[in-house]
Amino acid sequence: MGTPAEPLKQTIANYWDGRSGTFERMQGIRTRLQKKAWLGVLSRVLGGSPKKVLDVGTGTGFLALLAAELGHDVKGLDLSPGMLEQARRYAAERDLAVAFESGDAETLPEPDGIYDALINRNVLWTLPRPERAVAEWKRVLKPGGLLMVVDGDWFDERFSYRAQRFLGHLLFLVTRFKNPWAGEKRLRQGYDGGFDRDLPLKGPGNRQRFPQLISAAGFTDVQVIDLPEVDQAERTGKSLTGRLIMPQRFFAVLAKKR
Repeated sequence: MGTPAEPLKQTIANYWDGRSGTFERMQGIRTRLQKKAWLGVLSRVLGGSPKKVLDVGTGTGFLALLAAELGHDVKGLDLSPGMLEQARRYAAERDLAVAFESGDAETLPEPDGIYDALINRNVLWTLPRPERAVAEWKRVLKPGGLLMVVDGDWFDERFSYRAQRFLGHLLFLVTRFKNPWAGEKRLRQGYDGGFDRDLPLKGPGNRQRFPQLISAAGFTDVQVIDLPEVDQAERTGKSLTGRLIMPQRFFAVLAKKR
């Protein structure tokens, strides 16, 4: 059996608290090209007119702050107090009025039907009950409201990905005289051997599984789009080793509430 809900959620929150101090350096905006690419995606998806937007699992506020820069009325929710503290700090530094509050992606503290759009990045696979989360996301959207789920092929084991990662690890080993596999193992310890077994979408095939889950929740016009401009921008400025170790590609699932 899986871990009971409340202790499991506390474990998850504690894990992300532990990563909150360094998360932005690893997963945040580092270059102007990267920012331009992500702003371009959000601009195309959300459109030009101001919208009421909810960013679920906001982390350090990556998507929420970008959406606010585009002129949208944005609220960000996260289970981790540490992540929310960082998000509020970045909002203040960038002089952006985004409300960041505590909230569980699977049980949203929001009324029915009040948001024009709900967005998130790298969230769905981290949830123990993703079907409950998607139902909640639909609940808080207005009729005709937009869902955007951004993620990547993080767990796919296709041969090309495995071969590229192996070359990257090997190059890291011979150029830096450090064991790259040991570093990856430390990063994963909060999940693997902790609550990894409780995350049904932490595995390969999410480019297919995500739209199936979202369709099953009753969303319409479900489509998967590639984000080549984001992929290119995320790799710009990285070393050859860094580019080889991370061969996966971003994608987004878009859908509408009836």
